[in-house]
Amino acid sequence: MTTKMRLSNINIVNLLDTPGYEAIQTHFSKKSVVKNEMVCSPLDDTNSVFIVSSGRLRVFLSFDDKEFTLAFLEQGDIFSTHTRAFVQAMETSSIMTTGVKKFQKDVGEHPEFALIMVKVLGEVLQNSFNIIEGLVFMDSRMRLTEFLITAAEDKGIKDGEGVTIELGLNVEDISQLVGTSRQTISVMLNKLTRDGYLRRVKKGTYHILDLDLFKKSVNR
Repeated sequence: MTTKMRLSNINIVNLLDTPGYEAIQTHFSKKSVVKNEMVCSPLDDTNSVFIVSSGRLRVFLSFDDKEFTLAFLEQGDIFSTHTRAFVQAMETSSIMTTGVKKFQKDVGEHPEFALIMVKVLGEVLQNSFNIIEGLVFMDSRMRLTEFLITAAEDKGIKDGEGVTIELGLNVEDISQLVGTSRQTISVMLNKLTRDGYLRRVKKGTYHILDLDLFKKSVNR
């Protein structure tokens, strides 16, 4: 399992800023959402596509009083409203929205853009399978360790043998992303710290002291 914070590594905002995509941009309308505001839910009857211009959104599933975070959408990420997932703003954010039919027309008229969308969908599908694989075959400690390793490789700042990761997530966020309780995550983070693998720099920021050694600990 290599659970990523984001569903895709492709930045659609940067892509649409390149020459040749000006017409597609005009089909999107801008919208601001405040912290904790719902962008969409399974109960909505809207059928649109949106791109995150700024901020961070959380994609999650909910049943009764339980929530499971699938990923976070950040600047350049694309998603749609017609899924079984909830999407909520974690901070004041800006999104660009367009209707699905209009978006399908744009994709059909720009073959190179269609190829990029296929790649994005492939990354989303791969991440979904990684989540399922982790929940079925890995215990919570392994899921947490794999998540931290992936975050370090994706966005970590190297410092000798160590890596600093600015997650921007609290313990509750991490627990929902890894798929276990807040208390369990807190206990495991403390143990990783006592065992000499991890150091908490500040809220939402961690330093892995030796990334190679930390990777080896996954199979212990």
